[in-house]
Amino acid sequence: MAAGGDIGKLLQNGTAANSNYNGMDPLHACKILQQLKSLYDEGQLTDIVVEVDHGKTFSCHRNVLAAISPYFRSMFTSGLTESTQRKIKILGIESESMHLVLEYAYTSKVTLSESNVQALFTAASIFHIPSLQDQCALFMISRLDPQNCIGVFMFADAYGHQELKEKSQDYIRKKFLCVVNEQEFLHMTKEQLVSVLDNDDLNVEKEEHVYNSIIKWLEHDRDRREADLAEVFAKCIRLPLLEDSFLKKIPPVFAQALEKEWADKGKFNGTNGCPLRLGMTALEMIICFDAAHKHSGKKQTVPCLDTIAGKVFKLCKPPNDLREVGLLVSSENDIYIAGGYRPSNSEVSIDHKAESDFWMYEHSGNRWIPKSPMLRARIGCRLVHCCGKLYALGGRVYEGDGRNALKSVECYDSRDNCWTSVSAMPVAMEFHSAVEYKDKIFVLQGEYFFCYDPRKDYWGHLTPMRIPRSQGLGVVYKNCIYYIAGICKNHQRTFVVETYDIERNMWIRKKDLPFDQATSPYIKVLLLHGKLHLFVRATQVTVEEHVFRTSRKNSLYQYNEKTDQWIKMYETPDRLWDLGRHFECVVAKLYPQCLQKVL
Repeated sequence: MAAGGDIGKLLQNGTAANSNYNGMDPLHACKILQQLKSLYDEGQLTDIVVEVDHGKTFSCHRNVLAAISPYFRSMFTSGLTESTQRKIKILGIESESMHLVLEYAYTSKVTLSESNVQALFTAASIFHIPSLQDQCALFMISRLDPQNCIGVFMFADAYGHQELKEKSQDYIRKKFLCVVNEQEFLHMTKEQLVSVLDNDDLNVEKEEHVYNSIIKWLEHDRDRREADLAEVFAKCIRLPLLEDSFLKKIPPVFAQALEKEWADKGKFNGTNGCPLRLGMTALEMIICFDAAHKHSGKKQTVPCLDTIAGKVFKLCKPPNDLREVGLLVSSENDIYIAGGYRPSNSEVSIDHKAESDFWMYEHSGNRWIPKSPMLRARIGCRLVHCCGKLYALGGRVYEGDGRNALKSVECYDSRDNCWTSVSAMPVAMEFHSAVEYKDKIFVLQGEYFFCYDPRKDYWGHLTPMRIPRSQGLGVVYKNCIYYIAGICKNHQRTFVVETYDIERNMWIRKKDLPFDQATSPYIKVLLLHGKLHLFVRATQVTVEEHVFRTSRKNSLYQYNEKTDQWIKMYETPDRLWDLGRHFECVVAKLYPQCLQKVL
């Protein structure tokens, strides 16, 4: 009894004497679902047969259908004929869609593909299953491309799915100049066309593109659409943004419609008061990675240079302060970074741990969006866009017996957001160059010159350069590969320039770069405003009163192919930032209003 009394006192004086236990088994719901799925698979205790198009039937459980779908709940609890029938027939539902709906109901999982997603979305809409609709919508958003985005937009508009509609609209505006050439563009309704064009975020450099797209849409069904032309012009065309020379060439019938709704256009003085489209604000800038702000020690900053206006902006730095990343600006102006390493706190450590991170830059938010990581961690890999996919080639890691170059190559499909391995390079490479030309990838390093055909997944050997160099710079310019500077076998830096005529399969020697070895120049090659440029970090040592002083200059040189000379065009503001030896430069169109202005 004493022991019992002690226990009683303990319960009274302890924490749980007068409280209720409300523990929940987190696996209970999963177990229930698994058991229901087992009953469904074995056809046990089923009490309803659902028949869909083409007579396909599914034997299942009323409770499960009612729990997942208000449509079925209402059917089975309404007291009408369907609530007591053993078999019900549903029109307009494909058998695969019904199968997927039931898989989702019994497992919470769904397998989506481009061939089934719209039909499943339709079924989820009929059955009022918004969670399944949302999964279908996210899948379609992840698969948007210039060929399907208008179809997805029209589909979302028909079903009233706001997120899918907005995301597909945004995509159309972003890729407008590609999308306008698609057949589906001609089938948009007047309201859909206006909703796309009447927006500041339309990515066009000239208002003339908007006018031409409307005329293209009109001509597809002129008899029915001509009556709406003046209204479409009024809502979509920003008249002050059209060039006078362009206005004079507009046919009278269209000019009349254009002016009809613009009787009060005199309120605009030039473009004053008329907002520019997003694409009209884009500026081609040089982006420098692995730069450190002079006031922030070793903390990385990413300056963006508008060399025409002499302005400097700042891009959001790579996540985790990643260094020596693979860099790519695609033909559609998407910026990617891959791999690299995170700086060590140790001043003496050089064995950096390679990362497999992969990120895409979002212009409007000035932020990096995570994508599926690479299969292999890499430092200093080369990224190339070819045949609609991205390729990460080579690089290096620090593991095993020390520093190791990589020969592996992997391919990224943005539609599936996944990487797959492809045939490795014949030789492991780091500090190499990789460029794309006519759906093939060319890789250069020292005495090696390879060509990769993605369609055949095959590597071929090409004629090597005349003066083998490593760590040189490769770029395609006017149907030739320029290979610039580098380090020779004797470890001496050289400023040799050679070009490879791809069509004729031959190398041609050009004039050496006009730089002094004493300035220790570090060079990057760029295509800026359609011209070949070099961005050069040079170190100048001067002696003042027996004191050595070091200064750095970052300059831009433009190539004149007629004279085979490099001409200095621009110099960055003095001591605004410091570039490391492994700095990288890319050129992209950026939107100043989305960036932080530095100077």
